[in-house]
Amino acid sequence: MSYGVFRSDLMTGTIDPSQLENVRYYDSGAYQDIENGNVVLLDSLIGRDLWKAVKPAATSDIGDIVILGTPEMMYDETKKNLDEFINSKDIPARGYHLVKNNKFSVTADALTNGTGSDMAVGNIVELQAGTKLKVVASATASSTVVGKIIRIEAKGGYTWYVIRVTA
Repeated sequence: MSYGVFRSDLMTGTIDPSQLENVRYYDSGAYQDIENGNVVLLDSLIGRDLWKAVKPAATSDIGDIVILGTPEMMYDETKKNLDEFINSKDIPARGYHLVKNNKFSVTADALTNGTGSDMAVGNIVELQAGTKLKVVASATASSTVVGKIIRIEAKGGYTWYVIRVTA
């Protein structure tokens, strides 16, 4: 099973720690594992610097959303690839705030393709009722737009969808 992979190309959180959050994902009455490149809604503080994060709605406020991009620490030595990493329910994950004009990249495993064909440069990226970002050909009236795919590149054995935050 492949998990989503995240790359923080030009994210404000890489130089400004105020744009980072520590989160634990909560769903179905318990903390759950979650993939990098997924988005969560900040719900409530459960520690001095730790948020309970939940599944966002399609219309969630972009200011309350973070995208997960925890450094991939492989404790199981049989796992070697970035797409084998998942954020454990027992360890806080790193979340980046989505700031206008920031750029990040994710693999297709972190996205839901709602275009009806292949994802392409110019497609809109928006929230949906779930943790994966949704790619659509044109913005959906009942969803919060996050950004736009500005490039697709193959590097390091992965196909990356480069997204510019427009919200």
